Amino acid sequence: MLAIDDLHVAYGQSEVLHGLNISVAPGEIVAIMGRNGMGKTTLMKSLMGIMPKKSGSITMNGADVSTMKSYERVAKGLAYVPQGRMIFSTMTVKENIETGLVVSGEKNVPENIY
Repeated sequence: MLAIDDLHVAYGQSEVLHGLNISVAPGEIVAIMGRNGMGKTTLMKSLMGIMPKKSGSITMNGADVSTMKSYERVAKGLAYVPQGRMIFSTMTVKENIETGLVVSGEKNVPENIY
């Protein structure tokens, strides 16, 4: 389970996330939606450790995500792919997805992803 509790993230003195709380159960799919400048990318960057949190907690299955290295976060199933960019630009979308199968334990891209 992913739990975000009272998360505050800022760019300098400008706070972007103000006490955000989100809980995602195993197997649950959650969409983060909003207009430009509402903090969606800031949230994702904070989850991945690209953007440090000011306060609050981010845990995954009870483990503090903020103390993990990026590869440890990925091993736990947490990843971020920026919109409009392919991680490996010479590969197809399917091939890009297949690169993450090692972490998931799957051998093939699940049909329900389409």
